[in-house]
Amino acid sequence: MHANGPSPLTTPPSLSAARRRVLQAVLELGGRDVTINDASKHLGGHPNSARQHLDALVGQRLLTAVDVESGRPGRRPRGYSITALGRQCLGARRVEESRELAEVFASYLVTKGSGVPEAREIGRAWGDKRANDLTDEQARRPLDAVIEVLDILGFDPAEIETEAGDAVILRTCPLLEMAERSPEFTCNIHHGLIDGVLRRIGAREGVELLPFSEPHGCRMHLTRTGSTARGSRAS
Repeated sequence: MHANGPSPLTTPPSLSAARRRVLQAVLELGGRDVTINDASKHLGGHPNSARQHLDALVGQRLLTAVDVESGRPGRRPRGYSITALGRQCLGARRVEESRELAEVFASYLVTKGSGVPEAREIGRAWGDKRANDLTDEQARRPLDAVIEVLDILGFDPAEIETEAGDAVILRTCPLLEMAERSPEFTCNIHHGLIDGVLRRIGAREGVELLPFSEPHGCRMHLTRTGSTARGSRAS
């Protein structure tokens, strides 16, 4: 057990069909700062009904809510944004399938005594596949592309600024138990996943993944062209 590192993946709550539609509407409207009027127009219902569902989703930690700038006089409207847990809830089956498949791969590597290159290649194939879900806008900035894929897969990534530049903290890990038992395999699958996304979108950046390096997660940097990436370090 590491003193530092991410939390295990949280199991999303179950939702009624109506509430799931509202959560899906927030995602379809961009996922950030969606107002009650935006949601009600998208769904074709009354704003009061949308408000009740939106506030209930905030209570379940599937959405966050803040006042947003409207550019008009008067009270600012509430803007709702989907959380990592909300994304997991909408894609719970996909996250669970990805976790199960990655566990099988990691277990196979451990059994066969395979090394880092095999783990990286499995991860790259995974990242290459997941990058197909990205929009052109998301793929335009490598860090945005990586964050989007990691968010979908349940890593709860948070972008931070460091002296060395932008970095990402992975605050949850779908394979935490296996990463603690066999970091040399599991963490390098994750390293390969990120590298696979970058290669798929044609990015020139490399990746440095520092497992269990933060009190509440693993830290990831993108490295510049020509720089040396140290890669995953097993703690």
